[in-house]
Amino acid sequence: MSGGQPISLGVYDRANKLPYTMNYTFDIQWQPRADLAIEIGYVGNLGRHQVIPVPFNQAQIASPTSPTLAGGPNIQSYSYGYNVGGATLPDGTGYLANYEGGNVDLRVPYIGYAAESIKYVAAGVDAYNALQAHVEKKMSHDIQVGASYTYSHALDEQSGLGLFYNGNNPLNLRGSYGSSDYDRTHVIDFTYVFKIPTFAKQNSVADKIIGGWSLVGLTVLQSGQPYSVIDFSGAIGSIYYSTADGITNPIVPLAKGCTAKSALTHASGAWTPSGGQPALNAACFTLPLLDAGGLNGAIPTSDPYETGFTTGQRNIFRQSFQKRADASLVKELSFKEKYNFKYTFDVYNLTNTASFDVPGNEVSQNQNYNAFPGALPTGVSPLPTGCGTNSVNSPGPGGLYSCPSGLGIVQHTIGAPRQIQMSLGFQF
Repeated sequence: MSGGQPISLGVYDRANKLPYTMNYTFDIQWQPRADLAIEIGYVGNLGRHQVIPVPFNQAQIASPTSPTLAGGPNIQSYSYGYNVGGATLPDGTGYLANYEGGNVDLRVPYIGYAAESIKYVAAGVDAYNALQAHVEKKMSHDIQVGASYTYSHALDEQSGLGLFYNGNNPLNLRGSYGSSDYDRTHVIDFTYVFKIPTFAKQNSVADKIIGGWSLVGLTVLQSGQPYSVIDFSGAIGSIYYSTADGITNPIVPLAKGCTAKSALTHASGAWTPSGGQPALNAACFTLPLLDAGGLNGAIPTSDPYETGFTTGQRNIFRQSFQKRADASLVKELSFKEKYNFKYTFDVYNLTNTASFDVPGNEVSQNQNYNAFPGALPTGVSPLPTGCGTNSVNSPGPGGLYSCPSGLGIVQHTIGAPRQIQMSLGFQF
């Protein structure tokens, strides 16, 4: 009540049930001839009561008809995370500035504890389904070849147990049900071994030199991992967390008229300093703004800045397809039965192909005003101006939020460039 720093708390729900997973498979194997094996199967599992760190003290919505702390001197009849400069609440009183922003600290279920306090709750669900196929030609005529293909989909509301919830609105877990962070829709790999034939007389000096060579290789092609566009600057979910949401992944929603497909530019997002284009179109992203005076009067009529959480749209984008080929040239030489030399010439990332990391997906749209925006002129929207989203008087004054800069730009690659190494081993 004094406006001091609330206590951050992390607890484990004593009512939790034990998490469990149900696994099921169906597999068919066929060997049409001695050196050929074919396998096709279905693999799946369902997870229930998976543990998720849920903020149990997220601020409630206070309104004139349903206030928080009713009957006391700290009654709150409005819900806001921002403090609008030069404006007053509809009842004529001034905006509060709690430690966590707005009047957030006085709208939480447990006063004195931070809105970001978490409880580990066994409430999550997940699923995995995959079609797997494998064909292998065993070693014959100095050749061995194998090929595998997996078509799968992994879904959940939270990928991995961490310190924070990596979905969107933690009080609507099902709204964040979507592709897992580690989902790979298509995975194809090829393996091969080719024993280079020699026509020299067996055990001759020529045979020792030109015989015993093999070419061994592995090639992997796979879908990139899914990702969301997120904003930790307070542009999303401000009515619950003001600018202090460090416990969820607040998802930036698509603008009206845009889809996950149309938001893509079909560029890789790489080489942007040298003429490359971002992978995502900034004009296709907006803010989940709540109307001033909305939520049955819970939002002050003088506050057009509040935002909520969007529903869905978690992991609706995917990084670039990834390709990699490794190969080794191997020579083995044995003599007197107990001595063996082995030489290898290894080339990793044979084609020197770049695999790009997830493009820039963390944006900061709330840089200009932080938690204390100035009152806008009448009729001016706080939406971004000049990046394609709707704004009255665009690009006139008053845009509270910044356009999502850096969006869709690749900053890193995955894996190393081509590497070559040689080794020589002796066994006895």
